[in-house]
Amino acid sequence: MRKIRLLLTFILLIAVITLLVGCNILNDLIKEGGGNAPLSKLLDKTAQEDTVEVTTESQQTEQTVKLYFADADGKVLIEENRTIPKTLSLARETVSQWLLGPAGKSSAYPMVNPQTVLLDIGIKNGIATVDLSKEFLEPYSNVSAETALYGLVNTLTQFQTAQIVKIRVEGQDIQTYRGIGLENLRYRNDLIGYASGTVQDDEVTAEVSPSGINLFGQ
Repeated sequence: MRKIRLLLTFILLIAVITLLVGCNILNDLIKEGGGNAPLSKLLDKTAQEDTVEVTTESQQTEQTVKLYFADADGKVLIEENRTIPKTLSLARETVSQWLLGPAGKSSAYPMVNPQTVLLDIGIKNGIATVDLSKEFLEPYSNVSAETALYGLVNTLTQFQTAQIVKIRVEGQDIQTYRGIGLENLRYRNDLIGYASGTVQDDEVTAEVSPSGINLFGQ
């Protein structure tokens, strides 16, 4: 019998404590909304206090890349440093800038037919595979085949993830480029004459028409 009374006393004590806590919550609700505030308002207030607002600030970053063009005789590579907006597809944008040609104040010359279009590009296992339109195969001005070819190869292999370049034309693998074999195309330092300085991408002139360039591929 004594145990039953102790149990009832304990239950009553718990009930009183619960009632007092409930009254405090109710008082808060009454103070908040003049007696008309719903319980969800208090719960929402608590949730807001526990939430930390996170803000992100977008920053425009830039990247300087090296582009290799021809000299006046078409036999030596001239290195041009170009500053472009940083992008997720840096290799794609770099080749697109190469196809646009050198800056107007540069002493370098374009390498390939300005109608050449970048169709696709990818880098995997150290191999950069670039797919260009058929205009790439056409001789352009007095630029030698070797200079034009390694202008592209050196431009691509400046990236640590690309050691070898593989070239496709209109989606098809090609074995030669104007009589030059395309096996194991790697960076060649011996063809580089000199550097022409650094330019911003907005300094590139319309000498090579941007209308013939596909910046995003298909």
